[in-house]
Amino acid sequence: MIQKNTILSKLGYLQYRPLQEEAIDALCAGTDVLLAAPTGGGKSLVYQSAGLIRDGVGVIISPLIALMAQQVESLKDKGVNAHFLNSNLQPDEHDDLVWALRNNHIDLLFLSPEKLMQPSVMSFLNSLSISLFAVDEAHCITQWGSSFRPEYSQLGQLRQNFPDVPIIALTGTVDGSTVKAIQASLKMQHALVLKSSFDRKNIEIQIAQKRKSKRQILYFLHHEMAGESGIIYCRSRKKTEQLASWLTQLGLPSLPYHAAMNDRARQENHQRFSTQPGLIMVATTAYGMGIDIAHIRFVIHVDLPDSPEAYFQEIGRAGRDGKPSKALLLYGLQDMLNAQRFNGLQDQLDDDRKERLSAFLQVLEGRGCRRKNLLKHFDESAQDCGNCDRCLAPSAEQNSTIASQKLLSLIYHTRGIQPFSVLIQLLLGKRTKGVSAIQGERLSLFGKGKELNEAQWKAVVRHLIAFDYIEVHQMPVFCVHLKEKARGILRSQAQILLPQERYYPLLGSEEDLNETATWHKLMSWKLSQVNHTLSDNQLRKVYQYKPNSIASLSRLTGLSKETVATFAASLLSLLEDNEVQEESNYVC
Repeated sequence: MIQKNTILSKLGYLQYRPLQEEAIDALCAGTDVLLAAPTGGGKSLVYQSAGLIRDGVGVIISPLIALMAQQVESLKDKGVNAHFLNSNLQPDEHDDLVWALRNNHIDLLFLSPEKLMQPSVMSFLNSLSISLFAVDEAHCITQWGSSFRPEYSQLGQLRQNFPDVPIIALTGTVDGSTVKAIQASLKMQHALVLKSSFDRKNIEIQIAQKRKSKRQILYFLHHEMAGESGIIYCRSRKKTEQLASWLTQLGLPSLPYHAAMNDRARQENHQRFSTQPGLIMVATTAYGMGIDIAHIRFVIHVDLPDSPEAYFQEIGRAGRDGKPSKALLLYGLQDMLNAQRFNGLQDQLDDDRKERLSAFLQVLEGRGCRRKNLLKHFDESAQDCGNCDRCLAPSAEQNSTIASQKLLSLIYHTRGIQPFSVLIQLLLGKRTKGVSAIQGERLSLFGKGKELNEAQWKAVVRHLIAFDYIEVHQMPVFCVHLKEKARGILRSQAQILLPQERYYPLLGSEEDLNETATWHKLMSWKLSQVNHTLSDNQLRKVYQYKPNSIASLSRLTGLSKETVATFAASLLSLLEDNEVQEESNYVC
């Protein structure tokens, strides 16, 4: 058996982290392991090391061909005989791989669950010496196993066919129920369960109410992340295309990524995003699993993720290098209703999916530190983090018990069939068509809710939905049901305390808009320079006065002509291009 330190050096590391070494030791002793660690937590090093230390070929089951190819290429660069087995191999490549496996020339073999479960592949593996099985992204067993990729739920056959080969399941973010489901599905007995902290302290978490979200995104890009690369997550393919196109037209270079694009287009956009600084990837969740790009500095959500796990996975794309990064999520009542409706369309019988979305809504609407609320979902206790919007800008809470009583009473008296917009208009005393249609002016609660504005009433609705006081059904028709918990509010046996609403700022004028695109490109240019010669203040002067020669650039920055000459060509060219771009910019 090869020594751990020898393998560690071969893979390019100086030392193992505590959980890594514990997991490797267990695998080398023949014990099953379930390792849960956040993105960037070094999970792949565990199965790579143990697979190389133990005799035989390590078999890694991975969900994405692109992810397999990326890992294989990286391992080959380190001198590891890694290969992947998939349907893209040519007949002669397949034959060469079979020969190499039979003659013990392959260290690590990557394949998909669909490929693994083919009888011919399973039979072939039975003829080999296997060091271990690693199931990467094991949470897919619970997310996909029942319908989308049923082979994930069949991986328990590994224990039956290879009773003496240890299995390691690896996942980024899971709660207790998912851990149990993974163990049961894989038939793991007496497995060592290791969980590291899911806290990524370097990511600043901001969650705010949506108001003209495009201008909020532009404010964030201009004032907080100018020049940086990041991902904007959308729920729909159409929105992904539209937002990427809009940003690009404004001069902010952006690329779309979604499942409906062909493989070549997706790969080209991924490659550009991986290598070109300052790009923005506008994507559905199709762009997620296995993405390991060190320079991603931010993640924006303009639609709600499906669960706390999904949210943590997605913001974890940022800051993989440990440097400060930011996550911004924008949402409102309609986003909450859309997420519930989408979940219902996905699988009306999937109670687990509904529970996960409900858990995330409670994280959003909960009081206090955002990170503390998130980590609580993963059974992890934490102090206030000091690096989220609630900690960085504490605000007073308001007692909304009486307002909640009014809304719940109104839902009851209108039999739960009126949209929330009409109920809020009625409470505010507005004589709209919707209110008049139900003769709302005659109800005792008409105009009795003026102590709150429309946004505050929506916050009350969101809280009542999130914490299961009311249940919304949108198919086949819209209706709202009072839940048992609502009785406690109506009888004043419980209180509703709400955090003060927070709206993320908007970018204002056309001048601001033009400056955003230009400043983003200038900062991207600066970040791409090996030596950051110019300070931000010097760069601001360059933008303001737009020099057109080495001499004027030297006078403006106070740097020598010799120093300026090392970067003048690219900077002056960028300024010239931006002048042309600014003339064609428009406000949406």
